[in-house]
Amino acid sequence: MSRGCCLCVLGAGTAGLGAAYLAGSAGVDTEVIERRKIPGGLALTRRTDDGYYHDLGGHRYYSPSRYLAVFLKKLLGEELIMTPRKSRFYLDGRFFDYPVRLSDVARKLPVTHSFKMLTDYLVEKARSTRSRKEESFEDWVVHRFGRSLYEFNFENYTRKVWGMEPSELSADWAALRIKGLSLGKVVREFFSRRGDIATLVDRFLYPRHGIGQISHYMKRGVEERGGKVHLGEEVVKVKHDGKRITRIISRDPKGSRKSIGPEWVASSIDLDLLVAALDPLPPPEVLTAASRLRYRDLVILFIRINASNVTDDSWIYFPDERVPFSRWHEPRNWSAAMVPDGRHSSLVVEFFANEGDRFWKAPVEDLLDLVLNTGRRLGLLEGSEIGKAEKVFVPHAYPVWSVGYREPLELILDYLDRFQNLSLIGRNGRFYYCTIDESLISGFAAAVNFLEGKCTGPKSLPIEIPDNALPHLGLEPADLEEVSQERYWSRND
Repeated sequence: MSRGCCLCVLGAGTAGLGAAYLAGSAGVDTEVIERRKIPGGLALTRRTDDGYYHDLGGHRYYSPSRYLAVFLKKLLGEELIMTPRKSRFYLDGRFFDYPVRLSDVARKLPVTHSFKMLTDYLVEKARSTRSRKEESFEDWVVHRFGRSLYEFNFENYTRKVWGMEPSELSADWAALRIKGLSLGKVVREFFSRRGDIATLVDRFLYPRHGIGQISHYMKRGVEERGGKVHLGEEVVKVKHDGKRITRIISRDPKGSRKSIGPEWVASSIDLDLLVAALDPLPPPEVLTAASRLRYRDLVILFIRINASNVTDDSWIYFPDERVPFSRWHEPRNWSAAMVPDGRHSSLVVEFFANEGDRFWKAPVEDLLDLVLNTGRRLGLLEGSEIGKAEKVFVPHAYPVWSVGYREPLELILDYLDRFQNLSLIGRNGRFYYCTIDESLISGFAAAVNFLEGKCTGPKSLPIEIPDNALPHLGLEPADLEEVSQERYWSRND
């Protein structure tokens, strides 16, 4: 089958559906190709046959955008709720507030430990960072927080998440994820009892039936405007003439192939997969660069709970390396609609992994035993409340910014920049650890650029919906929302 369309979107995550939604609203013929059978990408929500909902780890929108909350309210209506946030982390036999609060740490740690943190911080502040090497995550954090606080709050969890030493992770990751936070600001927030630090957020917007509800509503909007969203289809070839993408070849589960001749292409699929699908293939050095891109995978253990709740936390983080998993969240604490009734709850337990390692290969029963035994030891679980569990694989969940990642990435982006009708959007499409809101906005920006006859080049992703996109989303300047009062934005979850 062969046909043409104006915009072909690769991937039906928030970025891809955002591009298709805006383009469809502007009257553009749009087709979306997604290999999963559920829209949402990494921000999808699974619904079980017995009425439970869960995300692939806890996902929420938090944004400095003045328009995004308004758009989501228009899109979801009463399905968008405000949810209180409580997060803790477990380390060395104690639970601490997360993000770290000075009063909490001072109360639970020995005075000598807290004093050492403060002393190390002051010593680092007295030293100039200009002449010091700052290549790794460890360098960046130690220079800004001191060695003691780095070892207490950053080192172990970073090692668990990425499966590598923090000294092997690029400083770019720290600059992106810990943006706007310093120990000095935490101290000032403690004494003033207020603050505008991005990470100190105490409530957030969340769809009633999970973060994937946003993608479902956008998919419906695309289809209502005449667009097509092809779920369960895989991109196998991206044909080009050296200057433009000329044809997209996809394959459904039965092996049937479809050919689309697009005017514009927005790609949110994994960057290395896009490079491998190009026909003709790129030069050998570009293929080699793509093979150097690394991703961190995720294994989710979804556990039904035969009790009304386990804790009242939104998340609990487990940087302690004696705990095999890294984080869990309880969907019921985000929305009561995530469970079938008031007598049940559930847990979503995250094991960071690499495909083929012990967590990836472990049977469900073994992972459940790990969670149960650890939960009992920490006083979080009794055992009698544990119900049926399911294991979910999430490959390529996180782009890995190891030291030296820029060189191969820039080589790939420079090569792809030659295609005059191609825009790269979203987290894996750009190999950039963007938040969900930034992914969605990147889709909006790419679509509105297409409407003006240009593509989106390899530059920083926007954090605000472009002004020229507003009319296509049913927004106007009068819809501006003062986000600093609502304090939605946080990068650290």
